[in-house]
Amino acid sequence: MTRGGPESGLETRAVEASLSPWRTYALLAGSVVAASMNYSVTFVSFGEIERTFDSGPAATSWVLNAFAITLCALLIPCGWLSDRFGRRRMFLSGVTLLAVGSVLVAVSPTLPFLVAARVVQAAGLALEGPAAMAILLNAFPADRRSTAVGAFGGLGGISLVLGPVVGGLVIGAVGWRWTFGFNTPIALVTVLLGLRFLPVDRPAAAESSRIKPDLGGVLLLVVGSAALATGIVQAESWGWTGVGTMVALVAAPVTMVGVVVRSSKRDDAILDLSLYRIRYYPRGNALAFLIAGNFAGTYLAFITLLVGPWGMAPSAAGATLAIVPLIGGPMSFLSGRMADRFGHRRLIVPGGLCMVAGALWFRSGVGETTDLSLWFPAVGVYALGIGLAHANSASLAMRYVPAKSLGQAGATNRIMSEFGSVASVAVTVALLIGTDDPVQGARRVMLMLAIVGVAGVLVALGVDTRPGRETATSGIS
Repeated sequence: MTRGGPESGLETRAVEASLSPWRTYALLAGSVVAASMNYSVTFVSFGEIERTFDSGPAATSWVLNAFAITLCALLIPCGWLSDRFGRRRMFLSGVTLLAVGSVLVAVSPTLPFLVAARVVQAAGLALEGPAAMAILLNAFPADRRSTAVGAFGGLGGISLVLGPVVGGLVIGAVGWRWTFGFNTPIALVTVLLGLRFLPVDRPAAAESSRIKPDLGGVLLLVVGSAALATGIVQAESWGWTGVGTMVALVAAPVTMVGVVVRSSKRDDAILDLSLYRIRYYPRGNALAFLIAGNFAGTYLAFITLLVGPWGMAPSAAGATLAIVPLIGGPMSFLSGRMADRFGHRRLIVPGGLCMVAGALWFRSGVGETTDLSLWFPAVGVYALGIGLAHANSASLAMRYVPAKSLGQAGATNRIMSEFGSVASVAVTVALLIGTDDPVQGARRVMLMLAIVGVAGVLVALGVDTRPGRETATSGIS
């Protein structure tokens, strides 16, 4: 059986000869844990960071915004690098950079220094994320890619449990700085194991004499991605009609059109437009934006409700919120295997409907006082939907991508999820701030989640990846 696609033998023959798929997964696991914990502890630490530096919410929000903008700007160029200069090299470099950034965050003397350290963290994640996904998918047979992505998603979900719970306890005991520092040993162990056990890969693309990227296209892509992310995340502070927001949101499509035009005329383009002719790749990216991306805004709304009107301490809020990854994480493992056996539509559609049902259920009953009899069943249904649909959105996009393009394809899919995240957070903040009643704000966010969930279901209805129909649906559209 061919592993990872038709070109995989040219690219990673050494890897396949020495590593089983699950051993490869184990070697990459530390990077997922470190990245997921880094993501979740930021939300829990936000209030403590604000108090430490005596800064307002707008200034402190750059701890989140700078990370998101940098990640969006660098993902695709870093995916390109991994496909051409070696995924192992980019993976280990990225994990190392993430560890360095985490240390810098922990020792930050000022808020600007902290924001700069978060940029370093984001650059590390942009390097390691696409490379890790490409290494993983290339290790598994092509017809088991959903299993691989589901396993990655499940591990990330379980790690999200550790972030709020451990982070909340650490904040209470020794302060927020250690919440970022404790993922550094995980990253360092991952690097040491990777150096020892991950063989050096020699991508076929690196054999070409033209391995330098289109630098003009890279510049346009970075500017366009950063401008779009900046316009969205700063819209609340600058105003949707403010000069800064308008300049960013106008510059983004103009530069991205330039990237597309430039890429259509060059063989060495930074953006591989042929990916969008692969069956279900555009739909998978749309689902990443709608379903995977919307999780960030919902997560923020839940945290705000728990520590605000419901009056929980950070550790208690983290433990209460843990129901989402506790259900969604293991379900991602199972649903990935099920998608390989029964097709993606049979998992993503029910998953989207569970997200809608959970959101509307919670919206109908949430009030000023703590109500765990509502929280656990309603949010549990939502978490079930996350487990069914979240990771399978990514695995759908990557289903038929050739091995030589896994790095860039994974980066492009990830950037859609990141854009969805910054958009959902921006809308969530607007909905929460737009009312003096935080409970009413939470109800508005739940309605947004339901609407987006319905849109995701409609996109997924047109998918058919059932075994036995591979010949009819694979390849170029």
